[in-house]
Formats: sequence, C-alpha cells, structure tokens
Amino acid sequence: MLILIFSLGVLGGGYALTDDHHVERRATTVFYDDFSSGQIDTQKWDHDVSAHGGGNEEFQIYTPEKLNSYVKNGVLYILPTLTADRFGADIFRHGVLDLPALYGRCSGDWKGNKCLRKGDQIKPIMSGKLLSKASVRYGKIEVVAKLPKGDWLWPAIWMVPTEDHYGIWPRSGEIDIMESRGNTHYEQSWDGKPEGVTVEAVHIHYGPSWNNKKAPGVEYQLHNGHKFSDDYHTYWLDWTKDYLKLGIDNHTIKAFITPPQGHWHEGHLQGDNIWASGGKDAPFDRPFKLILNVAVGGKFFNEGFKNYPYPQPWHDAYANKSMEFWANRHLWQPTWHGEDVAMKVKSVKMVQY
Repeated sequence: MLILIFSLGVLGGGYALTDDHHVERRATTVFYDDFSSGQIDTQKWDHDVSAHGGGNEEFQIYTPEKLNSYVKNGVLYILPTLTADRFGADIFRHGVLDLPALYGRCSGDWKGNKCLRKGDQIKPIMSGKLLSKASVRYGKIEVVAKLPKGDWLWPAIWMVPTEDHYGIWPRSGEIDIMESRGNTHYEQSWDGKPEGVTVEAVHIHYGPSWNNKKAPGVEYQLHNGHKFSDDYHTYWLDWTKDYLKLGIDNHTIKAFITPPQGHWHEGHLQGDNIWASGGKDAPFDRPFKLILNVAVGGKFFNEGFKNYPYPQPWHDAYANKSMEFWANRHLWQPTWHGEDVAMKVKSVKMVQY
C-alpha cells in the first residue's frame, strides 16, 4: 500500500506542494500501464467497437484493429484512418459494414445501424477508443499524452461510470479530463479566440436528461506558438468527495467544489432530485472508468467558428453530415500527416484514495 502526501493547493503531474498545509492520504495504485510490453494489454483495456459515431454525430467507426490502436517504442498510438483505405471507396455505395461479423462483437446494447451499416450510412473514418478495465471512486488519474494535429480531430481523455447507477447519460455523470481539437487555424468568429490545437478543455456533465443538464467547464490555452501536439503533457484528475480538480502538468485548470446542498440544488435542475439517495457529491460518488479516444467531426465543432483557409466542410443541418465531410476530403486530408494524427500516450496511472 502506497502512502502519498499531497498539498491542498495546486496539484500537478508531480504532486506539487504550494503551501504548508499538508494532508496524508492512504492510497493504492489500482492501474498502471507504461506500454512497455509492446502491445495493448487486454487484461487492462477493452476496445469500443461501434459504427454509429457516438453521441455527438461524429464521423468515425471505432474498431479493435491494429491500424487504429497499437503500441510502438513504448507509446500507445490511437490513430484515425480512412475507411476507404481499408475497404475501398465502393463500400459507401454498395457495401455492408457488419461489426459482429468482422470483429465478433459490438459494444454495448446497440441495436440496428449502431452495429451494422450499409452504403452511405457507413462512417468515412476508422479510429480507436480504449476503456480501462479498472475503475476508481475517488483518486488521482494521470495520463501522459501528446495530442494529435489535423483538422477536425477530437482527442479526449475522460471518465464514465462503470454502471448507470442513477440512470443513463447524463444521470450518472461524466468527467472530461481533456478534450481538444486538432485544427491549426480554428477560432471563435466573434472575438478571434483560438479553439484549436493550442487549447484544451475540462468539463463535468450531470443532469436528468440531455436537455436538462449542466456541463460546466474551463479552457486552458498554450501561448507563444506552442501546441499540444508538440510535446507530452500530464493530464490529471484529483477526485475526492469534496471536489473534482482537473489540470495539466503543475497547473490546476479548474476545481469543481462539491456544493454543500449537492449538484442538483446547485444546478437548479428541474424535477425530483434523482441523486437524493446518494452523497452530496452524487452522481460523482460512484466508481468511474477511464476512456482514451480520438473522434472526428461532430457536435464538438461549432459551425459558427472560423476555420482557415476553408470553412467547416459539413453543414450541421444536413442529414448525412459524414458523407459531406468525406466528399470534401480534398480540404482536410492535406492537414493529416501520418502518425501526427494519432494521440500518443506514454503512461496511464489510476490511484484509489
């Protein structure tokens, strides 16, 4: 059993101490992977296998294929690739993508076109999404990673509950340790604020339904020409019943303090309190597991933002946004350069308090 000594101040990848008030916590490392085995350890990780593009209408299929997630020189790569490179472009006209037939499984209790798609309903990108088999309820999460560069890439390091104790998303909560966009020239249209590869964001999500929820968050920006795709950084979460602190390296980006009367009251959510049976920190009082993935496109991108030198290559109102994205590949594909489009992960550590 490991004894860790932390400060109550800023916590970083190295547990920086910023004041003289220290607290001793008894902690156990429940998960560690530095990828030194040379392959993805199936005792530690599960692959998501799905064809529907996730909850934000993204443009990727998640596969267990080695071209989309692999280990090289002690680093995990999560790499988006073109579906047409794997199956041929004719798949979008006459093809069938049957994930259970291809891989022997499809993640979750998916129905219909979430596991089997035909023709132009097939997503144009293949990518990887890994889920930790370990989980924690209160603890420290550290992921040392370098983010991808390339237009419309959406890397994420996040946590979801191991079971929907309070109900389906967002009832049981979500913790976003890092989300970013791979675009080099992407900004808010009204004030020119960067929103691409120089910016990352942290959020928490909670509420009784998708249209009655809260998603408070904060962005963190690099300056002087630095990009998150240039170097490795430690993205971390420090989680107790009293707070959720999210940060990078030795910086605390945001501390979400547990409200004295709970998140339901603090969020002014409508209806009966679905977390009344839990702690004041509910729904963040249950075990969560870690997710690493690279998505492409979808609602995380804002059609009102400016991208240079061309606008967003799909329209949010179109029924088949992913095929419009594919048809406009001459715009974005030149920004995708080999393994630069991969999220690279050196290590993952999960400590249980």
